[in-house]
Amino acid sequence: MPIEASVTATRQAAPATYQVALLPVFSQLKSLMLLNEKNVSGLGEWVQRTRESMTLEQLQKNRLVMCGLFYAFSTEGDMPSFGAYLDHLQSLPPMSFQDRLLTTYLRASPDSFSMEDRDPPTAAERQRILSSPDIYLSFLSEHFDDVDFDLEAQAYRYVIDPPAMKSLIISHLREMWEAHLAAEWTRVRPMLSKAVEAFQAALGGMGRREAVRFVIGRELPDTCWWEQQIETAERVIMSPTAHVGPYLGKCVSGKDLFILFGARLPEGAASEVPDLSRTEILTRLDALADDHRLNILRMAADAGEVRATEVMTGLDISQSAASRSLTQLTATGYLIERRKDGGKSYSLDPARIEDTLSSLRRFLGLRAEMPRRPEK
Repeated sequence: MPIEASVTATRQAAPATYQVALLPVFSQLKSLMLLNEKNVSGLGEWVQRTRESMTLEQLQKNRLVMCGLFYAFSTEGDMPSFGAYLDHLQSLPPMSFQDRLLTTYLRASPDSFSMEDRDPPTAAERQRILSSPDIYLSFLSEHFDDVDFDLEAQAYRYVIDPPAMKSLIISHLREMWEAHLAAEWTRVRPMLSKAVEAFQAALGGMGRREAVRFVIGRELPDTCWWEQQIETAERVIMSPTAHVGPYLGKCVSGKDLFILFGARLPEGAASEVPDLSRTEILTRLDALADDHRLNILRMAADAGEVRATEVMTGLDISQSAASRSLTQLTATGYLIERRKDGGKSYSLDPARIEDTLSSLRRFLGLRAEMPRRPEK
């Protein structure tokens, strides 16, 4: 399985079961998926700029392809370049797109995702799933939470017409690559390569869970999905991306788990890369540049722990607004999430605050303690 820019560690080599590498295709696909996230704050500036440059029709088509048809083409996203990936997709028979989509759906459930190999759907399964739009939507509801029925009804028209599905997918990906992704990849690739080198060199001797936690820079998300995938994957391949901000991207391909994380340098890196340091600082400061999020941190500091309901009541905000703020603060590392009494609670991580201030001082070239101005 070719992985671009896999780097040999300068210290003890990391175990073969995990590594940090550039994943140009998965990275581009994640960037296209982010264009659909209108209510998520803290994403890379490219996401907002590109979304604003696209027409409503282009945005709708991107949502159809990247949400409704994603698993028809995403299973081989670890190829060495996006151009090679598009050529590969073009060489595939149309029916393979339908097979991949249905095979992925058949091994999924709302709270887990199996990495076990599965044969393509049988003729009987195919007929059962695709015999009508209503049956297709009912099938999706059995395997996934929060199904967008309008979107999936549009997707159904392509799923039952594999040549049309293949044509739509490839034409959209090629259009987005040429118009938006290619120039951006040329710009960010050197920065991402330096992040790969720094992380791969720092991973010597770590166990898998420790390595993943070190690379993403915080505790693993407290969900069964992450526990299952990290334990059962044959390999875990982690890759920096310039657009995901503090959040994580994830994809299962075969028996491998791919994790996309916001581009940065590892803790204690010997050298500075100004572009990476600036990107990390902007990501962290963005999480603080909001009155609600600052007040949530103050609530957590005062009470020790807070729940979403307490945030909603204390700040008089909606559940969705509280959820967005808590998600960003947790992803950035300012809050630590844990399960408690059947729900989630959040506590402040003071070390993350101090580390943010230290990172800003280092970027500005300031000493830890600045002298006070003399009084006039």
